[in-house]
Amino acid sequence: MNLTGHTVLITGGGSGIGGGLAKAFHERGNKVIITGRRKKVLQEFTKGFPGMDYFPMDVSEEKEIQKLFKFISKKYPTLDVLINNAGVMRWHDFSKPESLGDNLLEEIDINVKGLIRMTEAFLPLLMKQTESTLINISSGLAYMPLAMSPIYCSTKAAVHSLTMSLRYQLRNTSVKVIELAPPGVKTDLGKTPGGPDFEYPMLPLDKFIALTMQALESGKTELPIGQSKMLKLGSRLLPSVFFNMLNPQKGRAV
Repeated sequence: MNLTGHTVLITGGGSGIGGGLAKAFHERGNKVIITGRRKKVLQEFTKGFPGMDYFPMDVSEEKEIQKLFKFISKKYPTLDVLINNAGVMRWHDFSKPESLGDNLLEEIDINVKGLIRMTEAFLPLLMKQTESTLINISSGLAYMPLAMSPIYCSTKAAVHSLTMSLRYQLRNTSVKVIELAPPGVKTDLGKTPGGPDFEYPMLPLDKFIALTMQALESGKTELPIGQSKMLKLGSRLLPSVFFNMLNPQKGRAV
């Protein structure tokens, strides 16, 4: 993928991985538009990058996706890169059903349904371009689950599978489909109650972004970054061993 001269739309672009990608694409001379649920966060973020635009919206709301599409198709009809990055991570313990709460399906609504609806809405615009790129953000946990966050991991496995199918279905169109699978990255993702009382190795955000931009230039369509490469390989060769490494509690691996 050429990293300059694009019009790039990034969901969840006001912080974390989305913010890092927005900054990197902006610095390479691309027109960048970011979305997110918190208008103030988007406003503050874009102040640091003259020319970057924003649109407050929630990808779990279909009507808001349609509003975003109308805005983009009118103001930025040459959109040629969509990065489906918006996502949330929760810690659900199904051994304690009473603790699951009202937000049980939030990860599915945002991480999967939101991504699918964004893709459906923007594919017609992407397909109008001579060349365009759809980038879906999955996770190393798409290959091997972290049992403390079962729904998040299942949503990322769904994104992995969906992206493979989209790549096949769109192979004869102008749209190139890329999957980016981050490892653990030092962001606010997962900073909610119920998480592990120990820290997994985390890649600094700036290091992750540097590796990602380099990987995007490689021309490959599935991009596991850092430890995600190990999880992908381990899921195929020694799944039980890697499951126990990722979930170091006593008991039989699934």
